[in-house]
Amino acid sequence: MGLPEVIRVDKNKCQHCLACILVCPVKLCNIVEPDGIIVKADLCIGCGECIKACREKGHYARSGIDDFSEFLSDIESGVPVGILVAPAAAVNYAELMPNVLTALREIGVYNVFDVSFGAEITTYLYLQVLKNGAKQPIIAQPCPAVVSFIEIYHTELIPFLAPTHSPALDVAIWLKNQPEFSHLKLAFLGPCLAKRREFHDPNTGGVVSYNITFESLDNYLSEQGINLAELEPSGFDTPEAERGIGYSQPGGLTDTFNRFGIPFKKSDIQRIEGPQEVYTKYLPELKEDILRSEAPVLIDVLNCLHGCNVGPAITHNRTHYQIDKIIEKRKKDLIIKHNSASPERAKNLFKDFYAWIDAQDIDFSRVYSDKSSNKHLCDPKDEKEEEQIWELMHKLTPEERKINCSSCGYGNCHGMMLAILNGLNHRESCKYYLFKENERNLRNVEAQTIEIEEANAELELLNDGLEQTVVLRTQSIRNLLDNAGQGFLSFGSDLLIHNEYSSECTRIFNRDIHGLSFPQLVFPDDIEQENFLKSLLVKVLNNSDPLFREIYLPLLPTEVTIDSRVISIDYKLIDSGNGIESYYMVILTDITNHRTLETEIEQERNLLKMVVNVVLNYVDFNQTAKDYTYFCEARLQEILDNKATSLVEKVTEIFRHIHTFKGSFGQLGLSSVVANLHNLETRIEMLKKNLVSHELTIGDVKEFLAQFSLLTWLDEDITGLQDILGRDFFSKDDELVIDGNKLLEIEKKIETILTPVECKILIPELRKLRYKSFDLLLKSYPEYVANLADRLEKSVYVLITQEDQILVNPDRFYGFAKSLVHIFRNAVDHGLESVDERLEAGKDEFGKITCSISETEKQICLSITDDGRGIDAENLRNKAVDSGLRTMEEVNLMTDEEAIQLIFDDGLSTKDDVNDLSGRGVGLAAVLSEMNKLGGSVVVKTELGAGSQFYFCLPKETEGGWEVTISELMQPLVDTTSKFMLEQTDLLVTCEDNFQVERLKKIELNKVTAIINIRGALDIVVIVSFSEPVLRKVVRNFILDEITLEEEEAYMEDVLGEVVNIIIGNSLKQFPGLEELLIIDTPISLSSEDALFRYKDSQIWGCNLQTELGNISLNLVMPRGTKIINK
Repeated sequence: MGLPEVIRVDKNKCQHCLACILVCPVKLCNIVEPDGIIVKADLCIGCGECIKACREKGHYARSGIDDFSEFLSDIESGVPVGILVAPAAAVNYAELMPNVLTALREIGVYNVFDVSFGAEITTYLYLQVLKNGAKQPIIAQPCPAVVSFIEIYHTELIPFLAPTHSPALDVAIWLKNQPEFSHLKLAFLGPCLAKRREFHDPNTGGVVSYNITFESLDNYLSEQGINLAELEPSGFDTPEAERGIGYSQPGGLTDTFNRFGIPFKKSDIQRIEGPQEVYTKYLPELKEDILRSEAPVLIDVLNCLHGCNVGPAITHNRTHYQIDKIIEKRKKDLIIKHNSASPERAKNLFKDFYAWIDAQDIDFSRVYSDKSSNKHLCDPKDEKEEEQIWELMHKLTPEERKINCSSCGYGNCHGMMLAILNGLNHRESCKYYLFKENERNLRNVEAQTIEIEEANAELELLNDGLEQTVVLRTQSIRNLLDNAGQGFLSFGSDLLIHNEYSSECTRIFNRDIHGLSFPQLVFPDDIEQENFLKSLLVKVLNNSDPLFREIYLPLLPTEVTIDSRVISIDYKLIDSGNGIESYYMVILTDITNHRTLETEIEQERNLLKMVVNVVLNYVDFNQTAKDYTYFCEARLQEILDNKATSLVEKVTEIFRHIHTFKGSFGQLGLSSVVANLHNLETRIEMLKKNLVSHELTIGDVKEFLAQFSLLTWLDEDITGLQDILGRDFFSKDDELVIDGNKLLEIEKKIETILTPVECKILIPELRKLRYKSFDLLLKSYPEYVANLADRLEKSVYVLITQEDQILVNPDRFYGFAKSLVHIFRNAVDHGLESVDERLEAGKDEFGKITCSISETEKQICLSITDDGRGIDAENLRNKAVDSGLRTMEEVNLMTDEEAIQLIFDDGLSTKDDVNDLSGRGVGLAAVLSEMNKLGGSVVVKTELGAGSQFYFCLPKETEGGWEVTISELMQPLVDTTSKFMLEQTDLLVTCEDNFQVERLKKIELNKVTAIINIRGALDIVVIVSFSEPVLRKVVRNFILDEITLEEEEAYMEDVLGEVVNIIIGNSLKQFPGLEELLIIDTPISLSSEDALFRYKDSQIWGCNLQTELGNISLNLVMPRGTKIINK
């Protein structure tokens, strides 16, 4: 039996979220199709739960269907229509309900009736049915969704449905029996969608022609511009109900029924509401109760939780408290109006009306139909068919078939299985299936990967034709795998995106891109770039020459910014052949995080380089900072106040200072102050141009400079330095104050962040800051030896000597230096004789202990010598045997030199007794242990009566110093000079292939020679000489204006200095990380004699460059002691 539709589905809005199935009490009325979930009307009960769920999700794919358009059309055609207003209108419109009645009349409705009065009739009819012995329990049926559910899904309960109509139909039947209303076509206005089923059911006789929802009426009033608040209120054309107005609320029937005073127990009239309770629990259980004869008398049942007042077509959003308050107030007002507060008055209310109904013999009876034939769903024919469905769902075990996660909406896996069997859903709606399918796909991908690897192994054995076939197949699979998580799109000669593209493209461009122009997507706000990309793409696509494509493809943009995201673009030209047009395949990758990380790392690198530069060149930094502070606080004002200079000269001098400070701070790597100074330079250049043309005054210049907080520009860089080096770094003006641990932290950061080349340059330089002279580790011993000698009543001279300065890591050598206390103590206690013994032996009464420190290329040598009694080798042999440290056989085989070494054995002492100074034989063993930690060696020489010497050799710490060859230093100078001369003067430069070294015999210093000193990680002097004709050519190109020979002569020195700065600066850029670690001094002028004296012990590496006008000489002066590597 076909049923009218009550639910409309907009497939364009359906998101396949399955929420509609999840809340649907009957589930199987929903059919999942590829483009949306539709509703099968014959199985739908019209409860409206799916509409609520869809709206809560924000999809609005489902809405109700009513008869409003037919209703409106008939009114406009002049058909007399009366409308029945549901009790829920009192809640939906609250105080504006009387105005709604007026609005209905203005639309064209003849009469307006209150369905609440029909509720009074319905309650009376239920009472008569009970008195006449109707079959119990009686299931009240004001709710057509409940009726449809029983007629389709639980037909066993049909005999228990109330044999009378709902309040709406009861009042409609009564009206049709009134002469003044019998000619009207009746409409129903309410919150219910299922009422359309009731009114179009043949069993209700077509008494009501239209079902109208609050939603449809409100939309119409809004479209027509009708404001309810501006209308006059009006009333109903039927008698006013009393408690029947509460029928729209749970328990409303019960409350009205109790008015008749029939003595029922509370359990005899049960109140049930809400789809989950009514359909999935109560009604199925009711059948069991009836079989046990334990059912109630009357069941007050409503589909909607909290009743009709919150039906699926309401337009209000009131709380349950507000709803209850409205209903209670209306009920109270009507009880007062009817004077029915007392039980007796309530019982006899409408008594005459009911008597009239009985006298009229109006037929209010209702019959129902078995519609179970609509449920033409089948169960599996046999166990085999059921197993096939389970296998399709990847549910092979009983446990898997009872997961019941409800993600499909059916509440259990069995329901989903039946839905798939009946074609109502597909397996992709099962989350467990998708999980298993993903596992299977992953295995397939792994298998395909293995297959690809095997195919690649076979490629070598196949001919060229087969190789091409396999390459194409492999590439096809690789394209699929490689582009996961990337944007993939394609387009042809029209540059419009093809229909197939990955979802990542939608995320990147934040829209559907099918049919859109690729150049416009990439450059939405730059028409010039867009047009350039268009022309280049078309040009490359239309030219099949491989060489042409190889040249032009790299010109396509490979990195763009789209909506603040950095996107990498990779282009591939696909030549399909067989007459098919070639096209582009483009792969887009979001590399925003990668670029952000690179920027952060670069900032950290720059900060670290700045810190190291300042540490290594602290004196320069400190002086420059002082000079800058003085300039800001005083010198700037002095320049402005100088009456002897013009305004142009003042601004020029200020610009020169700013430029100098920018260069000085730039060499130290102070990025913040340099950026500010560079910006100020640009602004001053603009100011200079306006000085004359705008007739500016000194006041204007001061006002201009007042805009800039010059004194604070160093703060950001200094804060960065303090964060890493500590606050103490700046505690002393002219002294570097930095904690050793801070230096270690900086070393670790350098190793983590900087390149290996930079690490090789920087780490040795930093380590020098925490090294100490070796003799400082021994400075406490002279006093210690003197005090010990006084205690032992001996006289001793102590002398510690060291060649030059020998720097060591104090942390590495500390333990060894401290252990030497045993050598010095033994020399005083055991080695030196008393004064009397020395005098008796013909020695000076003052003993001597000498400590000398020297170094070789790879070792530090330490000698401790005394002129005492010496060490008796035979005595040592006997002591070793007596102590059990050696056997007699072992010591007899030892030479005297070997026996002397026994002195380092743990537990061996040359003294017979033990005191607080010595005698336990552990001291020299400790010295040996510390020496071994350093990888050193020791030789002991002794002569009885003459003294002993302990000679230690300790390996130097390996620093991994940075080395650079002469050719590596010279070649960038040659290349940069050649390029500069060609660009600036059009002079072609040639040079010799090798670099020569020679001692300076004579240096010609004049206006065509510049000397510039480079300090820091590299310590060299560069001397550049130009032939005079060559330099004059450079000057003319620099000055641009026509100048005389005398003016050329005057400019030569300044221009040469600037040229040398440019050449050296550009040369050093070819050493990654080196440029930031050097200080380039200003070119200087020296006399020939001064230069010869200064560089007399140095080596000069030179190279001569030739031009058509003369020569250019490049020379590197290497300081004394520099390790020279020439390759």
